[in-house]
Amino acid sequence: MKARMLAAALALLCQGALAQSVITLQDADEDGRQMIEASVNGVGVRTYYTDENWFVSMSTTTYLFLYENGYIHDNDVKGLTTLKLPDGSSSKCASFVIRKLKVGDHVLVTDIPAFVVKKQTVPLLIGSTAFSSLGDVTREGNKIVIGDLEPDVAVSDVVDPVDSLRLAAQAHIDAEEYDLAADCLASLLGKGALNMLSQYQYSVILNLLGRDEENIAVSLDWLAANEGKSLTMDYWIFNGLGASYARMKENAKAIDFYEKAASAYYALYNTSEKSVKAGDFRDDNLGATLYRLGRLYAAEGKVQKTESRCSLAAKCGYQPAIDFCRQYKIKY
Repeated sequence: MKARMLAAALALLCQGALAQSVITLQDADEDGRQMIEASVNGVGVRTYYTDENWFVSMSTTTYLFLYENGYIHDNDVKGLTTLKLPDGSSSKCASFVIRKLKVGDHVLVTDIPAFVVKKQTVPLLIGSTAFSSLGDVTREGNKIVIGDLEPDVAVSDVVDPVDSLRLAAQAHIDAEEYDLAADCLASLLGKGALNMLSQYQYSVILNLLGRDEENIAVSLDWLAANEGKSLTMDYWIFNGLGASYARMKENAKAIDFYEKAASAYYALYNTSEKSVKAGDFRDDNLGATLYRLGRLYAAEGKVQKTESRCSLAAKCGYQPAIDFCRQYKIKY
């Protein structure tokens, strides 16, 4: 089911008569487009108006600028929707809420839905639809007149809650807010909506946060459904399981999964222990896995395997393994 989202809980600050608001359009540019003065969440944005049946849309460049500079927050992001563009084509667009859209000196709109359109070349585009829930919108020369103001709240069916959670999770991951990302992914799990990628992300984050029992449950479920489909994901899932079991002092299981992780990495890069020993393949990720294996074998008293894995890790160029081998006189 499509979730319902508040499209516009609209507040109006007017100068003059309470029955209408007037927005003045600037002279058209060389392309025939008319600008209006507008600000998004308190920052001025170069804005154009269209009489077409359109909402509020933003270019990708403008959106990223506002997001990266804190004018758009993670909780403003609402999800994904398929939007029909003015040229008749359709595009998958991110949707978000503009907390405060001020147009000219008269109109202050709050919590209005907006869309990020990749094809859009103008920073911000506002159509007549954006104002229609305020009241009747008419065009009088270079002025837009909004009359018969109505306080009613409009609703829209464009946001899928699953897409919204996935988009929010990715935004938190990009911002390294892993606790918040985990909350979003846990909500997806509760809805039975973790796909291959989001379940993989959840596992990696749970390992990063040290939430071992949760990580083991999610990772084993992922392997049951997806093992062998992606060697890269296989490696990180195996590696995370090794880390979780090691922290839980279940060394035998940790060793088993670290060995599987090393095998997946060899397959991923079409290499082998022989190539590592020959110095033909150096990689810190593989080195870290092999070193952890060596330390686990050491804890189990298996000297030969300790030396074998630690020397391979050192051959990979992994500095902790090099230091360990030097300390204990292990050849590499």
